[in-house]
Amino acid sequence: MLRRHFSHPVARSIMLRLPTVLVAATALTLLAGTASARQARDFYSVADPLPSAPPGTIIRSERITAPDGATAWRVLYHSESVDGRDVAVSGVIVAPDGKAPKGGRPVVAWAHGTTGLADSCAPSKADDVASRLPYVDAMVQAGYVVAATDYEGLGTPGLHPYLVGESESRGVLDAARAARALDGAGAGKDLLVFGHSQGGHAALFAGELAAQYAPEERLLGVVAAAPAADLDVILPAAGAIEQAAGFVVMGAKGFQAAYPQADPAAVLSPDAVAKSGIVDEKCAGAVVKAFAGTSTAVVAHNPQDVAPWADLIHASSAGNRPAGAPVLVVQGEADQLVLRPLSDGWVQKACAAGDVVDYRTYPGADHAGIISAARTDVLDWLATRVKGEAVANACST
Repeated sequence: MLRRHFSHPVARSIMLRLPTVLVAATALTLLAGTASARQARDFYSVADPLPSAPPGTIIRSERITAPDGATAWRVLYHSESVDGRDVAVSGVIVAPDGKAPKGGRPVVAWAHGTTGLADSCAPSKADDVASRLPYVDAMVQAGYVVAATDYEGLGTPGLHPYLVGESESRGVLDAARAARALDGAGAGKDLLVFGHSQGGHAALFAGELAAQYAPEERLLGVVAAAPAADLDVILPAAGAIEQAAGFVVMGAKGFQAAYPQADPAAVLSPDAVAKSGIVDEKCAGAVVKAFAGTSTAVVAHNPQDVAPWADLIHASSAGNRPAGAPVLVVQGEADQLVLRPLSDGWVQKACAAGDVVDYRTYPGADHAGIISAARTDVLDWLATRVKGEAVANACST
């Protein structure tokens, strides 16, 4: 496996800019407010042990406030952890009102950006979450069902396996299954996946693993907005950047949530380990703030020199498998978190593997602003894939 060092210039540039943009991204995607006591106690709680059921099976659902012309539900559904356990995952499903066409409506599975690892960071806990999903009004008008996962461990028991690609992808794909299982949604098997930042990473992994994990889904395409794709670069490099300390700790704890053998104490400093419990209680902005200005490095050992960290980070770097479907990557040229060279690199890797990639960049758009800047292009691209038409391929040029 290729070894990269903390001094990697692109990675260092990305991580130096992390705190400001991470907080901005969190403000965009952290829709969770203060959940009612009833919601926290009843809706998100599950039996221990959880009775097994096929992934995507609905555990419970409840109606929530919806955009005009739509019905929305908060849902709890079965999924599968990376070690094969049956786990409960929460999310939101939004469907157009009226009778669904024969064969059901196309599903757009939305994957949100960084919110944190604690249960309080689950986007579905916001009362108005259905109305604040990106492009939801246009998607409803186009006749799509939107299925938005919280990911494993956000809102439900266990810690969220942050940036673990296999876990993220299962939450996304099982949300689409849950939409099809939900009475009244009218969801079919045609699937598109759309994600931003951490969610871009999740979307790419959902595309890569769909044929293996959810072969019944007809995957039409994947949209990744400013994806945090190349963890081989990002996570190791973050260890050299004092300002990125909170991000490093979230990553270490997130990997441990999926892989108990990945002991954060093997790579983090004793002080960082002692303070790491904050990720169980607070969301991303608070974690970044808590570790800002840390006087000593949070990483004691380069994770790429410590087993099993190097292999686990590589396994959660997108682009090591075929993309699974045509991909649209949208990237802001003013993004200071996921810099354009990082997305350039992923596109080059995907093209070399023979994938079909439409790559579009937007002058002046930063990490959060790419969502509004790319709106028309993303919606048009989704419509093209639903019609079964070919899309542009940057790899050919």
